[in-house]
Amino acid sequence: MAYSFLQLPAVSKVVRLYRERLTCRGQYLLWSMVVLAILGLDTRRTLVFWLFAMVAGLFAAAAAFTVIRRPRVHFDCRFPERATASRPVTVHARVSNAPAPVPSDLCLLFRQPPEGTGEISFHPTSVLLEEDEGTLAQACVEMRPARRGRYVVPGPVLGRTDPLRLMVSRGLDLPEHPLLVYPRFYSMHEFIVPLGRRHQPGGIPLTSSTGEAIEFVGTREYRPGDPVKNIHWRSWARRGEPVVKEYMEEYFCRIAIVLDTFLPSKFTPAQHASFEAAISVVASIADYFSRSEDIVDILAAGPDVYEVSAGRSLAYLENILDVLACLGPCHDPPFATIGPNLFEKLSQITTVVAVLQDWDTPREDFLKRVHALGTAVRAIIVHDGSTQKTWEQASENLGEVSVLSTADVERLLAAEYPHA
Repeated sequence: MAYSFLQLPAVSKVVRLYRERLTCRGQYLLWSMVVLAILGLDTRRTLVFWLFAMVAGLFAAAAAFTVIRRPRVHFDCRFPERATASRPVTVHARVSNAPAPVPSDLCLLFRQPPEGTGEISFHPTSVLLEEDEGTLAQACVEMRPARRGRYVVPGPVLGRTDPLRLMVSRGLDLPEHPLLVYPRFYSMHEFIVPLGRRHQPGGIPLTSSTGEAIEFVGTREYRPGDPVKNIHWRSWARRGEPVVKEYMEEYFCRIAIVLDTFLPSKFTPAQHASFEAAISVVASIADYFSRSEDIVDILAAGPDVYEVSAGRSLAYLENILDVLACLGPCHDPPFATIGPNLFEKLSQITTVVAVLQDWDTPREDFLKRVHALGTAVRAIIVHDGSTQKTWEQASENLGEVSVLSTADVERLLAAEYPHA
């Protein structure tokens, strides 16, 4: 009820003016004026109204100063394009006024996204700029995003204060800045999965020349039926007879990380925490394989199958985290509706790492079908309490299955971000 009351247009405008146009000193003085006004209601019994009049006069003078004292300087602020949830980043602001010196009464204000309820916080929210040189002033503010997602951060506002620094004038404001917040993830020193090699048709154009994927291995004599495009013209000119180029088949390891995105339409906070923990586990596994030569595919099982390939110069870890940052839940059980296109793709995969939120018959049947394709399987269940179906017996045929609770994931993340 309180939050909906603050969302009313008139109330939100008053709150915004209170936060943006009053300094900390001005806010304290405003509440002091309210207290004095209440105590001085009876002007016949007390003289407190004189104090109220003095404080009100200070506010009136400060308001007059802020109307006529607006900054006329050059203002710039550098926001990062990407950040990680719960990890603070530094925002740098610079003000120049060459050739004149920078005024000493400038105040920089950072605002939260309008749709947020504390998703992105600044510390401090307002700062008085300090002179670095005569014509340059700069400030550093800590920005901390609380949750993953895509945000539009309002640009900071540069105003000028009155001599008593009670109010801030309506000054310069920068345009909005898009910010992509990655999910939290932790560093894995070791992650063992069953590996192998499979033939990857057309793999050479999609990968770099590291590992076993070598495109051109030599030449040989022409045989009837060889395509003309494979003729090695220089060797033909030297030998006087047709010579063709010979290629090696592309065999390498390809790993798919499948994420279970199911979340009930009416979910509890514990279920949502488990969903976010599963995304953090996938991001951590992707971070581990991004430092290897394996090709990694991220597949998010849901109404639409999101796919990102990385490894062997295909893409960077940022490409995977970009998708995970904005990935939403699926409210319909996804593993019961997976079509043949996904299994056709998984038939070319060496190993499937499935990050699940529970264990039931549809999930078990999905992994059995993957295992029947000749693909190695490892499953990680991120779940609190007992699963819908026991997984111990299935693990004997499918492969390694491990269970992580939300508390386990939080401990790993806390070790990675001790001050978060």
